Parts: sequence; C-alpha cells; structure tokens
Amino acid sequence: MFLENTLWGNTYYQYLILVVSIILGVVLGKAFYWVSTKFIKVFTSKTKTKLDDIIIENLEKPVIFLIILGGIYYGVNQLAFSEKAHAFLNNVFLVLITLSITWVIINLIDSFIEFYLKPMAARTKSDLDDHLIPIIRRLIKIILWVFVLIMLIKKFGIDISALLTGVGLGGLAFALAAKDMLSNFFGGIAILTDKPFKIGDRIKVGGNDGWVREIGLRTTRIETLDGTQLVIPNSQIADTVVENVSRERARKVKITLGLEYSTPQKKMLEAQKILRDIIKKNKRTDDECVVSFTEFADSSLNVLLIYWIKDLKKILETKNEINLAIKERFEKAGINMAFPTRTIHLFGENKPSKESSLRKARAVKKKKRGKK
Repeated sequence: MFLENTLWGNTYYQYLILVVSIILGVVLGKAFYWVSTKFIKVFTSKTKTKLDDIIIENLEKPVIFLIILGGIYYGVNQLAFSEKAHAFLNNVFLVLITLSITWVIINLIDSFIEFYLKPMAARTKSDLDDHLIPIIRRLIKIILWVFVLIMLIKKFGIDISALLTGVGLGGLAFALAAKDMLSNFFGGIAILTDKPFKIGDRIKVGGNDGWVREIGLRTTRIETLDGTQLVIPNSQIADTVVENVSRERARKVKITLGLEYSTPQKKMLEAQKILRDIIKKNKRTDDECVVSFTEFADSSLNVLLIYWIKDLKKILETKNEINLAIKERFEKAGINMAFPTRTIHLFGENKPSKESSLRKARAVKKKKRGKK
C-alpha cells in the first residue's frame, strides 16, 4: 500500500498521523476558544466576584496553546527517531509547557495585584504602599523567571553549581561596576521611606523645577514647567537640597516700584494706600502685606511691596492681575513711574576756551558794523 512506503525512516502513515494530530489540535483549540467565549465568559460575568473572570481571561490563551502543542507532541511521537533526538524533542516540549505555565502564573499574579492589591493600597493613608506595589510586581516576575530558568538549565544537564560559582566570582566585579546603580537604589528607598515629596508634587531640585510624575527604585521622573521630561538619578536627589513647592503655605512676591522724584509726599502716601487696597481685594492673596518707602534711588523714589499668594496653582495669573491693577490705579491717581535718567557734564576738548570765545565775539561785532 502507498501509506506503507517509507520516507526518512518513517512511513507515510506515520506522517499522516502527524498532520492529522496537528490539525486536530488546532481544531480543538478553536473549539475551546468558542466554548470559552460563548459560555464560560458569559457565565463568569454574571457572578458577583471578579476572580473567576480574571482566571478565565488569563487561562484562555495558554490553554489553547497547550491543546495545539499536545496535538503536535502526539504526532511527533508517532515518528521514529534516535533516542537522542527523542530526548531533545521531549525537552523542547517540556520547555514550551513550562514557559506556558509560567506565563499563566505571572498573568494571574499581575491581575491579582491590579484588581485587588492596588485598590487596597489606594484606600490607605500612606503613599508608601502605592510606590512599593510596582516594585514588588517586578521582583516577583524576576524571581519566578530566574527559578524557571534554573530548572530548565538543570533539565538540559548543565552543571548549576559551576555556573553559580562563576557568578559568585564575578559578583565582586559586578558590585564595583554597579556602585552607581546601588546608590540610586538606596536613594530610591530613602525617598520612599522619608517621603520628602510624592507623585504630583511640584519640587525644585538641582536647578530643575517641575512636577513629580514617577518615583522608581533607580530614578525619579520630573515634568518641568515647559513640559520637558527629566529623569534624575535618585542618588543625586538624596544628596541635594529638595524644595517641595507644593507644601508651601503661600508664595512670597517682592516688588520695588520706582516713583518720580517730583512725586509729592501726599501722592506717595496715596500710592501706598492703593497698593494695600489692591492686595486686600484680591482673593488669591493674603490680606496682610508690607508696603514701605525704602530709599532715594539714583532716579526714583522706591516703594517696596511684599505680598503672599495663597493659590499656588495660579501664581503667574495672580501676579499679572496685581501688576495690571497697580498700573491702572496709579494712572488714574496721576502717580507716575520713574524711568532711569542721568545728567551728564562734559569737560575737556569740547569745552570752549577763552580765546575762541573772544574771537567769536569780535567776529560778531565786525558783521554788525559791516551791516551799518
């Protein structure tokens, strides 16, 4: 019979079983997906808990993959190979199955953290748990993948002890090379525990001014006032002065107004009254302010104004309102701002001498006589 003919040591019948097994695996995988979509997900969506929805959502794709993989595995095992080839193929399938199971576990852990731990952390008063959850999630993934990798390496007959010894010998060199990374790590821990600022705060650090967008174990991300994203190592933040602008009670504003020297005392007093009135009427500023005639400057009579803005989110807007109000009220009251002026006396070559003055006077007299 045709199916009994051989090719590469296997009959056509064995190859037919391989093809049918693969097709059957794909069909069963599609069937499971249809059942999951039409029945299982519909049923879990009607339950009160969200846990079953999470489990089904994370199991669906890996189960389909395992069903197809099972069909391929069954078909491949119908073929005749050498013992080494069979052992190698079995190990390959084991790796794929192990990775699939690891994939399921990591997805389940991710979903549990997302739907249960994060909402719990959001309800607590402390911000520390909100920052630690992403770190814990990453550590769990790293530990799980390292554990799976070690298991697979052992399965392929590689000596783990020799590998670990090599890692240990290289540990010192790695630690020296990773000095900055470790300092950034401990800087991140210090930020999370001391809490000099939190996500959303506006801070000034190292000449940079902006809002904190992310606090990680290695770096902190800041969005500056012009929208630029900065990534600052935590070690730098831990070793420098950090000004938390968001925790200010109010922002102090200091202005020096120069009035003309011709301004009478009555107008000076009126100017001070106008300044106090403007600050008191503005809703974003404290009622208390400092207004004082401070000095006789080179070209102006200087009046100092100090006030405090309570609404830290509208500092520029408040300054704009105050400055426009000052200009408007001063113009109505006839109070003029001074501009720099200077009287210059010229000496030297340009100064006329007595002789030249006499010569000019004589020339003028001669002209007058000639006219007569």
